[in-house]
Amino acid sequence: MGRGKKHKLSESFVGGNVVNPRGSKNAKTQEPAALQAADVYFEEGGLQRVHPYYHRFATHAKGRWVGRTIFDVFTQEFRDRPKEYYAKSIEKGVIEINNQTVAKDTVVRNGDLVTHFIHRHEPPITTEDIGIVRETEDGLLAINKPGSIPVHPTGRYNYNTVTKLLEVKHGYRALFPINRLDRLTSGLMLVGLNPTVARRLERELIEHRIQKEYVCKVQGEFPAGKVVCNQPIRVVAHKLALNCVDFSEGKPSLTEFERLYSEDGFSIVYCRPKTGRTHQIRVHLQFLGFPIANDPLYNNVEVWGDAKGKAGALPQALAEPAEPAELVEPAEPADGGEPIVRPAKMVGACDGDRKNDSWKTLIRRMEDWKDRQDAIEHVNACVGDSGPGVCEKCSNPVLPDPLPHELCIWLHAWRYSGPDWSFETELPEWARKAAGLIDRVKYNPEPAV
Repeated sequence: MGRGKKHKLSESFVGGNVVNPRGSKNAKTQEPAALQAADVYFEEGGLQRVHPYYHRFATHAKGRWVGRTIFDVFTQEFRDRPKEYYAKSIEKGVIEINNQTVAKDTVVRNGDLVTHFIHRHEPPITTEDIGIVRETEDGLLAINKPGSIPVHPTGRYNYNTVTKLLEVKHGYRALFPINRLDRLTSGLMLVGLNPTVARRLERELIEHRIQKEYVCKVQGEFPAGKVVCNQPIRVVAHKLALNCVDFSEGKPSLTEFERLYSEDGFSIVYCRPKTGRTHQIRVHLQFLGFPIANDPLYNNVEVWGDAKGKAGALPQALAEPAEPAELVEPAEPADGGEPIVRPAKMVGACDGDRKNDSWKTLIRRMEDWKDRQDAIEHVNACVGDSGPGVCEKCSNPVLPDPLPHELCIWLHAWRYSGPDWSFETELPEWARKAAGLIDRVKYNPEPAV
């Protein structure tokens, strides 16, 4: 099949059935014209779930696949599943070439369209619905996103995402998210309902005309008064979503913090990021030595070592003697403004070619930690109290549910303000006691002259 003909390379079939394509030319589907929430979602065990469904992935053969058997391509190129799975999938006819069923020894040719119908089990999310804060006449939608929900379809998530939930449950069709929150972060999101509004708000973001205000719950007693952190941040590993303070190659970043109150070894802290780096608040709090208390990444000894990234400390390279990082010390800013936190020293600073052993060690520790989590998840799925939980259609283990503390981190986008508008959400349950305190520190725009 030539490359000139266009194909829909990814689509899901929820609320309908995928007829076994074995022995027929095409994989037939029956999908309703408009999905209803009951077709997609159900609640069980205190979580919102998605009915398992088939998802069609298709791609034209890569150059390195040509001349190899289809079984070899899948087992060598897509190692997230065992060889037995691919053997059964070929036998059942859910792996195709050019819309035709194949055998294990079928050879892939140049220009072939390779298709895989995957039976998907999406991770469950919170039952808390997306809150509609306000919808303006010109097409700006402000929502309150609960933790545990990714914004866009990604990875194992498709229907349990903000855009799909707004579409299926709330009836919105054209959606243009303007600010994006991490899956575990809750709070205010701005969504354009038309391209014009989306472009206007994105321009205001780029021009730093939008003020962002967050609240978080950190470990320890955060210092009183305003604390400003301006440490540069870089992405260490895109695929791992791993970021860190890096004085050599980091991008300029600045966040203002102010403690609202402390109690029982934790502090509720007001945050005002002035730049928009990935994980900026989380990384700056880690650097200051007050990580978000339930942050699985930046408050993690297994990844960062005993110092947990405080003052920019990185894990020691293997066979290197331990050398503790010195504590942060205040430094006077050149403009006489707020005190800025700087490190006295950072262990294992990244060198210019990014081959420093400390960075490699950090990435390796992160990969090892994720592998351990995946292994634990797999074992728990296969050896539960009631025996293995295995899907009858795809023979894959049904993964265990996330625990309540795994559904969110204690970081909440509270308020966004633009040149002539402002939206805010209610404070989350863990920060409700700060309701009477946040007014004294919140951003107040200067009146127009």
